[in-house]
Amino acid sequence: MRRQGLRVWMDEEDLPLGQPWQPHVEDALKVVRSAAILLGPSGFGDWQKEEARLCLNEGVKREIPIISVLLPGGPNPEELPGFLSQRTCSDLRNDHGGDRLQRLIREIRGSASEPPTPRTEVTGPVRPPRGPKIHNLPFLPLRDLLKGRDEELRTLETNLQGSTAATAITQTQAIHGLGGIGKTRLAVEYAWRSGDRYEAVLFVVADSPEALRSGLAKLAELDLPSLSHSPSRAQKEEVAAILAWLREHDRWLLILDNVDTPEAAAAVEDLLPRLAHGHVVVTSRRREWSAGIQEQSLGILSREEAVQFLLQRTDRKRASSPTDPDQAKGLADILGSLPLALEQAAAYIVHHQISFKRYLEDWEIQRSAVLSYYDKNVMRYPASVAVTWQTTFNQLHPTAAALLRLTAYLAPDPIPLDMFEKGASRIEEAVGFLLKETGQEASPQTVREGLAELAAYSMIIRGGGTGTVHRMVQEVIRGRIPEERRREWIERTLRLVDDYAPFEVYDVRTWPVWNLLRPHAALAVDVADKAGIATPTARLLAMLSLLYKTRGLFLEAEPLVRRALELNEKTYGSNHSEVAVCLNNLAQLLKATNRLAEAEPLMRRALKIDEDSFGQDHPNVAIDLNNLAALLKATNRLAEAEPLMRRVVEIFEKNLGPDHPNVATSLNNLAQLLQATNRLAEAEPLMRRVLKIDEDSFGPDHPEIATDLNNLAQLLKATNRLAEAEPLMRRALKIDEDSFGQDHPNVAIRLSNLASLLQDTNRLSEAEPLMRRALKIDEDSFGQDHPKVATRLINLGSLFQATSRSSEAEPLIRRALKIDEDSY
Repeated sequence: MRRQGLRVWMDEEDLPLGQPWQPHVEDALKVVRSAAILLGPSGFGDWQKEEARLCLNEGVKREIPIISVLLPGGPNPEELPGFLSQRTCSDLRNDHGGDRLQRLIREIRGSASEPPTPRTEVTGPVRPPRGPKIHNLPFLPLRDLLKGRDEELRTLETNLQGSTAATAITQTQAIHGLGGIGKTRLAVEYAWRSGDRYEAVLFVVADSPEALRSGLAKLAELDLPSLSHSPSRAQKEEVAAILAWLREHDRWLLILDNVDTPEAAAAVEDLLPRLAHGHVVVTSRRREWSAGIQEQSLGILSREEAVQFLLQRTDRKRASSPTDPDQAKGLADILGSLPLALEQAAAYIVHHQISFKRYLEDWEIQRSAVLSYYDKNVMRYPASVAVTWQTTFNQLHPTAAALLRLTAYLAPDPIPLDMFEKGASRIEEAVGFLLKETGQEASPQTVREGLAELAAYSMIIRGGGTGTVHRMVQEVIRGRIPEERRREWIERTLRLVDDYAPFEVYDVRTWPVWNLLRPHAALAVDVADKAGIATPTARLLAMLSLLYKTRGLFLEAEPLVRRALELNEKTYGSNHSEVAVCLNNLAQLLKATNRLAEAEPLMRRALKIDEDSFGQDHPNVAIDLNNLAALLKATNRLAEAEPLMRRVVEIFEKNLGPDHPNVATSLNNLAQLLQATNRLAEAEPLMRRVLKIDEDSFGPDHPEIATDLNNLAQLLKATNRLAEAEPLMRRALKIDEDSFGQDHPNVAIRLSNLASLLQDTNRLSEAEPLMRRALKIDEDSFGQDHPKVATRLINLGSLFQATSRSSEAEPLIRRALKIDEDSY
């Protein structure tokens, strides 16, 4: 076919070894004017294969001819599906050459929208399209070293080449993203790969209005057709000549690089209306452009693509090791798959001829020097990581700069931006500290405006109420903080996190906040601990430990609570009340992991500390006694637990009086113990006394009364006095409905309990609507995936089972299981 003058856009043998073939097929199919599907063992094989499907789909979409070619061993024409057999079909099953091949050549030529230009005989592999005839591109093409950008290249090509706008209008594409993300490389690679479509490709650094004018004037030195250059001409005249040439020609590509400042962006926006016909690509860290400019955001590479780049870029130029693939993965993770950081690391490795392992060791020992390494002769970027963002840093308002510094000691995970807005006073302190350090003066800027400025420069990527800062930006920011001031910035970050952290860690309703905050709190306390900052490090460690414990992550929880205990002992001494709190927390964790023998002495030590600190009869002592009593109960030492429970009641009665609500709470705990030992007759009067205390304290219609009524009703139910229990449950339901409204979660609890009693008395038709209502309340209150919803689903599922509706019950119970697995 090549010898007959046809252009073969893709041959399987030309594909890079080991690389995915599908993108190459797709790229070819977007530009060809016809396609031939070679069917048979030496071709595509069966027509249903992926290659053929791709070809057929593109043929339908672009309405290009698809020619089926039958090779030896291939199917008979009548075996083909109708949509193939009705198309041109060339039968080469018995003849690879001669007339039939000539007929196929004629059919391909006849099916093309334009006759192809005859070519001389071509031997060897097909070469990629040639680059532009006239250009001043600063880099050679990366070719297969350009990893993970196939889709971005296709998007750029489609936006420029596929535009349906009038040809008199310049097509402009702005590629924006973080510095070092590969914007310039993408634009240059597109220019090389699509260069044969342009008469000239022109590259201008436009990081300022002055650079833009100078770069445009310098284009006059290129050998552009019908443009004369005179060294004696003024810059203004040279610029005018270039603009006139751009207006008079239509096959050109102009790349305006590094348009990062507001002034540079304004100069570019002013230039664009003065152009016509051609294509303009703008690379910028700025995300905000006028409506006439198409925008394309560029992100980091995937981990796999980053690893492939590192391995290929340093192949045969590094000290090899069998562990190279794993070491490359670790390096890609540390560098956050940022193209500039990957290229700098690869250049460093090649220059020193070291292994990935040695590079990682150098990174840990002399990180600043590694980040600053740069060799313009071997690197494919104009600057190192350490200086790439310098211009942007220098332009930031002090509020935006302070925000960025605070993120340097957070994790490279989505940050809840609400933390900054709620911590505005902390941000204001940080801004003042930064101004004092730099000697600057600045007009006020709100936190929201500061975050918007960071987003405008791609220093933070916002979405869904969160913002993400690339780990390499954080690394460079940390390196720019003066060493003598780092401790203060670490502490400011830690206090910002501590202020925002919900105290009620055990409440699953705080978990949406904690899910976002957890990685940042974990990193902040780790950095602070290493810096010797004890407060509020110990408090956050304890909260994280309690969060992990509540979620059943006991292995993660234990070292944190032990470290919190260690810090508090070091800070306050071994007999301080804060130490007693940590001892109790650790003991509760040990109890949860069935290490009761280890937990008990910690509880007893906490009890002694509080007794020595506050005296025998302090409420804190009562809390310690209650925890110890619960452990004794768990180890079936009920006889030992009971006097402690009674002592708790006594302490609260002595300190607060016999009719205080805290007394009611301790009486209720004792009543639960009595109920557990089957002394229901003793438990009942305590519960009734609890009810009386709360009624006298809060009145007959307070929500506390509803809780007391519910507990008493459960005891009556346990003693088979269902007729007595039911009115208490209904009264509790009415109190909560009147107090909170019809759709409050407390109402759902009362509805569920009443429905359970109705189910026990075989009034299933009455129970079902109450269970459904309880389920809806909790779904509306907590969301579809809350553990309380799981409880309601189980209750309703059990009712369905009782009414022989197992097919309805099963999906509810499976859904409940998934909720609890996801939650806990």
